[in-house]
Order: sequence, then structure tokens, then C-alpha cells
Amino acid sequence: MTEQPDTARYGAWLLGYPSGAWLALAADLAGCYAVGESQSEALARLEGAVPAYYAWLSRHDEYTPTIHSQIRVEAIETAGYKPGGISAFFSADAEPVNDEDLDWLLSVLGWAYDDLLAEALRRPASPALEAALSSVAAVQVELIAHATGASAPDSPDGGIARIKAARDAALAMFRVSSGRQREVTHEEGGQRWSLRRGMRESVLLARRATDDLAWLRET
Repeated sequence: MTEQPDTARYGAWLLGYPSGAWLALAADLAGCYAVGESQSEALARLEGAVPAYYAWLSRHDEYTPTIHSQIRVEAIETAGYKPGGISAFFSADAEPVNDEDLDWLLSVLGWAYDDLLAEALRRPASPALEAALSSVAAVQVELIAHATGASAPDSPDGGIARIKAARDAALAMFRVSSGRQREVTHEEGGQRWSLRRGMRESVLLARRATDDLAWLRET
């Protein structure tokens, strides 16, 4: 059957977990993801996640286009899970981060954390919430170090405060990254890292944490 011309195609990265589950990431949309029990299920769910991602962007950016096309996603790269990262190093992560890329990724990262903080504030304070937020903040600090080679400042006590501090540190340290940091890749802990990977994983971290908190609130 011939595909209609209004079909929009997106490349997807696939990450396999030891459990057998798969994470599908839209290669050109930082933080757009889906999880499935198989590759095909993860890709199918990602097709539904793309319009939702644009709807999310439109709540923060008035210039986001409205999506009317039928979405098709196709796997372009597959990786296996290694401890120490949210996803994996994909070939596009080796591309230097130019000023336009940096500005956009910083905007998306800020929006993702704004939503995470808003979702956290909708929930009553509890030890479980504090632990979850503190865990996200700790991972964010690790991502900063992996991506930039610099250590983030110590975070204050308290889940909300730690999230705010981790967000502010990420935005500040990614913003002042040097030209060399934006261009080079390096090995650490058996994994390959770059500024681009660290930034996109930071967006993914915040968006997944927001979705997890929203799911818990609704159950």
C-alpha cells in the first residue's frame, strides 16, 4: 500500500534492558520516549508519544508547530544497556553542540524540570517523594560530571531543594561549557560520553521522573 504524503517519519534509537524491556527514543526530539516489552511495542508506543511530545512543547513554546501528519518511527540504531547512564551513547551523540543546539537543549531541559517541580508540588510531602526526588537530583549531578568533566556543587537537603539545585547546576554548567567540551567525546566508566549525550539524558531524566510521579498520583 502506498503511504500518504502527509506521513512524517522519525528515526528512533532503541535501548535493550536486561529485563527484556526496550526503551525507544526519538532521535531528533530530546526527551521523547516510550517503553515496551519488545522492540516493536516500544516503537509503536513511540509513534503515539511524538504527537504528545509536540503538545508538551506547545505548552512552553508558542512557536511549536501543530502536528497533523501520520507518524511513523523507524529504528536507526540499537544499543544494549550499561550501568551508569539513562540511555546509551548513540552515533549522533558525537556531533558537536553548536550555539543553536545549546540554546534549544537548555530550553527543553528547563521546561522538563519546571514540569517535574510542578508535579512534585502537587503531591503531599512524604519520605517516598523525598527519596525519589533526591535520587533524580543525584543522577543529574552524575550526568553533569559525565558530560562536562566538572563536579556540580553540593546539593542542599530535601527533595524539592535538591531538584532545584540540580536543575540550576545543570543549566548553568551546560551553558558555560567550553568549545572543546561541546566537541569532544571521552570514555568514562566503560561508556562513551559527550556534552550532547549528557544534555539529552538530562532532559530524559526529568521527563521520565515527571511521568512516574504523575502515574503514581493517578493510581
